[in-house]
Amino acid sequence: MPASRLIILSVAVAAAGGAGYVAKKMVVAPPPQVTVDSPKAPAIALQD
Repeated sequence: MPASRLIILSVAVAAAGGAGYVAKKMVVAPPPQVTVDSPKAPAIALQD
C-alpha cells in the first residue's frame, strides 16, 4: 500500500475516533437556559 494511502487512512481513523469521542461527551444534556422576566414597568418615568 502506498504511503499516501496509509496517511489518508490514518487521518480518517483519527477523525472517526475524535468524532466518536465528541459524540460520547455530548450524550449529557446541556444545562437549561436561564430565563429572565422582562420588567413590567420602565425603569425611568417617560415624559410625553
